[in-house]
Amino acid sequence: MSAIEPFSLTETSPRICPDIYHPAIARDGLLTRLRIPGGVLTQLQCVTIAELLETIGLEYVQVTNRANLQLRSLDRDLEPDLLTKLTECGLAASNTAVDGIRNIMLSPTAGIDAQESIDVRPLADAWLEYLDLHPELGILSNKFSVGFDGGGSVGIIDRPNDLTLLAVAENEFSLHLGIGERGSAPLPVGVNLTTDECLPMLAAIAQSYRQGIEIIGGDVRRKPRLRDVIRHYGSIEFGELVRREFTGSSHFIFKNRPPEHDISLVNSDLHLGVHRQRQTDRYYLGVVLLLGRWTRSQVSGLGAIAARYGSGSIRLTPWQNAIVPDVRERDLQTVQGLISDLGLVQTATHPSSLLRACAGTTGCQYSATDTQADAIALAEYLEANVTLDRPLNIHFSGCDKSCAQHDRADITLWGETESPERRGSYRLEIGEVAAKFGRESSDFLPPERVPISVVKLIEAYHDCRLNAQESFQAFANRQ
Repeated sequence: MSAIEPFSLTETSPRICPDIYHPAIARDGLLTRLRIPGGVLTQLQCVTIAELLETIGLEYVQVTNRANLQLRSLDRDLEPDLLTKLTECGLAASNTAVDGIRNIMLSPTAGIDAQESIDVRPLADAWLEYLDLHPELGILSNKFSVGFDGGGSVGIIDRPNDLTLLAVAENEFSLHLGIGERGSAPLPVGVNLTTDECLPMLAAIAQSYRQGIEIIGGDVRRKPRLRDVIRHYGSIEFGELVRREFTGSSHFIFKNRPPEHDISLVNSDLHLGVHRQRQTDRYYLGVVLLLGRWTRSQVSGLGAIAARYGSGSIRLTPWQNAIVPDVRERDLQTVQGLISDLGLVQTATHPSSLLRACAGTTGCQYSATDTQADAIALAEYLEANVTLDRPLNIHFSGCDKSCAQHDRADITLWGETESPERRGSYRLEIGEVAAKFGRESSDFLPPERVPISVVKLIEAYHDCRLNAQESFQAFANRQ
């Protein structure tokens, strides 16, 4: 394989959603992403990632909410030999045009979940192969993402993919499209497909999306999303474009308005800890990565654990955690000990598992607060001062864009961007509406007051909830 040319600052400066060949410039340096199709990593890939981090001088890589990997604060270009090495082990596309659209999300427990209707991994593999063979799709937005949900206990149907195929029977999928607002879950459009029709449908939608971009335009920085193209045509007319591209046997019409459909949020903690697989005498272990941060030693360490005690693979989740699958019962205690030795926890009630945070002021020009540092400070304070008996979700957002988490959290801390004198402070929201409960005399919390205020909220929840089963959301909404 010939060496791949490194990127340049001039070429990449307009990018918003980077790929490994086309990074972006952020406040803290160059930013790039490794697409991990399906979120699955081999031990060799783990070793390669750890070596890459050492070579470029980074302490950690960050798992994203698409189960990809993000590299921040780069101070130099990736050398051609590094790009080639990433390509050779499958961490980058050999076809540079489509590297950015390899956003393929699977149920993290695909193929090992006893409750799933269909193992969607072969479909994801087929879609990846299709992308590699169709460089013309490089015109699509790098945010274009496809989800495959096998209908198991750990689903992704609520994740904001552009398109999701949800298994609804042994050989049947429901097509969901991202036609709502930014960050909302894809909605059903009244089309069901057999397993054999799924790839032709994906291809037809992608090609129709490409044609729409060519017609309505866009630039390198802000390419139209799939929902923009669908809105341009209308659902029914876009469905006609897709129908002309479709090579399957079904006759279908996209609904102009999707039926009333409430997408239930998937509990992001269900995969953490030890769980029995559908395979006899096999278990998977869900591991917490604080804010998605995965250090060099932890990357290589988990890879080695998976190679010795599992099937040699690690799975990343859209909740920025990791899974070690295929561990025998006799090895569970040993594996749990080795994971703890890496400084990683496995319980959904540990403070490290509660938090989501965007890049913050260190990496993003729009942020008003240092969300990463403030979230870590809160985790440390909670660990020292609170014992939780059920999971919570605490979200730090440096502005109103809510990049780190699109769905509602139990407790949200919004960086104040509108008032210059309060910049650096947080607005606190709990439950479904803004609330002052848990604050002292001000509507805004400086970062140093966040830990004690959150602890007071949690203590009030523990003291005043109806019973141990009442969720924080239900408790907060009663106040």
